[in-house]
Amino acid sequence: MNKFEVCIRGQNFLIKTDNKVKKNGFYAARSIEARDMSSAVDLAMDSFRAELGNSVRNDKSDPPVLNVVEVNEVYYFQENMIVENMVVPTTGFLWDKEDESKPVRSWKWSIGQGIGEKDFHIHSMLLHFTNALYPVAMLFMFLFLIFRKDSFQQTYFYLMVLATLSAPVSYLSGIFEWKKRYQGAMVAIFLVKVKYGLVIFFIGGCCTLWYYLNPGVLEGGILLTVAFVILNLTILPPLIYLGHLGGIIVYEDMEKV
Repeated sequence: MNKFEVCIRGQNFLIKTDNKVKKNGFYAARSIEARDMSSAVDLAMDSFRAELGNSVRNDKSDPPVLNVVEVNEVYYFQENMIVENMVVPTTGFLWDKEDESKPVRSWKWSIGQGIGEKDFHIHSMLLHFTNALYPVAMLFMFLFLIFRKDSFQQTYFYLMVLATLSAPVSYLSGIFEWKKRYQGAMVAIFLVKVKYGLVIFFIGGCCTLWYYLNPGVLEGGILLTVAFVILNLTILPPLIYLGHLGGIIVYEDMEKV
C-alpha cells in the first residue's frame, strides 16, 4: 500500500452548530493508505461523508459540494498539509471565516484563463450543445426515411458535421475543467467519461464520413440502409451514459460508477 495526502475543498455545507443552521465551507486533509491515487481520493471522500453525514442539513435541490484540491504521494504522514499557502491539518476541518461562509464560486473560465469572479461553465454549455445535435440529427434521418424529402437528409448531414466538429472542442474543454477544477485527479468516473467521449466522437465521425462518401446510403438497398441506421443509433447509449455520469459529478459528488 502507498501513502497519500488528500486535500478536499467543501462548499455550500448547511451545518447545524450551537443551535444555529448556516452555510459554510472548509478545507480538510486526510492521510490515506491506498493502492493508487484514485483509490486514495475515493477513501478520503467516503471519510468526509461519514464524518459530516449527521451534521449536514442541505436539501437535495441544493446539495453540498466536495472538490479535490490536491493529492500527493508521500513517504511518511505529517500532521499538516501545505496547500495554496495554507496549513491544513490532517485531522478535523479548517472552516471558513464568518464573512466567507457563503458558497464560494470558482470565478474563472472553466477552460483556463480567469477573467473575473464568475464560473461560466464553458464545458457544460459546449457539451450540451454537442450532445443535443446527435439526437436531432437522428430525428431528421428518420424523417427522411418516412417522408423521403431531400431536405431532411441534408439537414441530418449538416447536423452531423456540426456535431463532429464541435465534439473535440467540447472534449478538450472537459479536459481543461477536469485539470483545473479537480486537479486532474485520476478518479474512475473521469476516466470513464474520457473513454466514452472518444467512443462518441469516433462513431459520429464514421457516420459523417460514410454519408459524405456515399450520400445515397439512405436510399440504397435495405441492408445498407439498416447498417447505416444502426451505426447512427449506437451513438445514443454512450451519449445517455455520459449525461448520467455528468449528473453524478454535479449532483452526487463523484460517487463511484
